Amino acid sequence: MIANFFSKSKPVNIFNLVILLFLYYAVASIMKAPEQLSILYFIQRLVFFSCFIIMLIVINFILKKNNLTLDNLYGLLLIVLLLGAFSETMFTNKIIFSNLILILSYRKVYSIKSGINIGAKLFDAGFWIGIATIIYPHSILFIFLLFIAITIYQKVYFKNFIIPLIGLITPLFLYFTYAFYFDKEAAFYDLFNLNIGLDFTSYNQLKLLMPITFLITITLWSLVVVSPKIVLVSNNLRMSWNILINQLLVAILVVFIAPLKNGSELFFLLFPSAIIIANFLQKSQSSNFKNLILYLFFAISISVYFL
Repeated sequence: MIANFFSKSKPVNIFNLVILLFLYYAVASIMKAPEQLSILYFIQRLVFFSCFIIMLIVINFILKKNNLTLDNLYGLLLIVLLLGAFSETMFTNKIIFSNLILILSYRKVYSIKSGINIGAKLFDAGFWIGIATIIYPHSILFIFLLFIAITIYQKVYFKNFIIPLIGLITPLFLYFTYAFYFDKEAAFYDLFNLNIGLDFTSYNQLKLLMPITFLITITLWSLVVVSPKIVLVSNNLRMSWNILINQLLVAILVVFIAPLKNGSELFFLLFPSAIIIANFLQKSQSSNFKNLILYLFFAISISVYFL
């Protein structure tokens, strides 16, 4: 059964996840392929696929290092299934790279609780958010997650609020210097012209409506069931859970105001929602229930290709 198979983070199981992701990616790439195929197209696809592999490796490191889940692969499995369900997330370059950079920022955010090298971690997190902002301007909103983390982890000092801002400004300043030197200031100023798109008609398509509805339902259910249990456990886990919820809220805001609504913007939801649901599954005592949820995700991720 799928729940038992991914209940342990064994190398063979991680390899199977990579194969599953490759199948999703290959099918989606073939469906989006131009009429005249070229070697360059396949090289590009392989390069981007390697980015997803790097993403999974970094996420797995974050989960283990910060104990966001137990020793299982439910979180990574759900991320792969959600990538399959929202295939457009695998083809919008700016969103792919901005999320890959933001994941490096999350690594620093969740490690603040250790109390070691706080200043360096705050600067690094702000720095990565600054780079992600250059790629996808709406990523700047995740700076608020960093300020929330400072508050939750009780590191509320004036310098701790200034350091991430310095980190954020550093890549922006370097980009401005580049733009000024090559007379491309307009491109720099466009970063702060956050186009807001409130047209959600594309979500009425069944291939988006079905997985979005299921994801929202299971995520809310997970929050309601798991949150009261987290409150009763250790302080570190409770604080990390609060960070995760706030990360989900910031991601929802980014998705809500994203100028283009084609499903690719849902990439920002993958990390927090998958980890929240993974905690829900691992706390369930029923193997049949866990299998049911995972098989439903799997079925939806396949059915969208036929809608």
